[in-house]
Amino acid sequence: MSAATELTFRYDSGCLIATATGRYVIEHKEAAVRSVAAAIKAQPVRAALIDMRGLKPPYGFLDRYQLGELAGRYLTAVPVAILLTEALTDPDHFGKVVANNRGARVEVFTHEAQACAWLKQHQIPAA
Repeated sequence: MSAATELTFRYDSGCLIATATGRYVIEHKEAAVRSVAAAIKAQPVRAALIDMRGLKPPYGFLDRYQLGELAGRYLTAVPVAILLTEALTDPDHFGKVVANNRGARVEVFTHEAQACAWLKQHQIPAA
């Protein structure tokens, strides 16, 4: 699979929604995070939601650290929510801590309804 099929973007009411599947985000972390940052800049948004429930394991401690560090480097412009499955989530939210310690504003969700409610708080109200 390619980056174009494993990392997709759409805009909704002033927010970016990215969907990651497969292994691209894990195997090409910096390119993937830079793509999200470019999508944020391409069409200015108030927040971003990255749905990573479709990632294929394994996904470990070092992956969380590196993604958190990259988020702190590239994703500081807007608040970012990460939607994961329970199996992919670290109970200590290590990646979130790394990202937030580096200037990103990251939240982690395991329930789609909660992630959507978070995103709705940032959306531009319909006219």
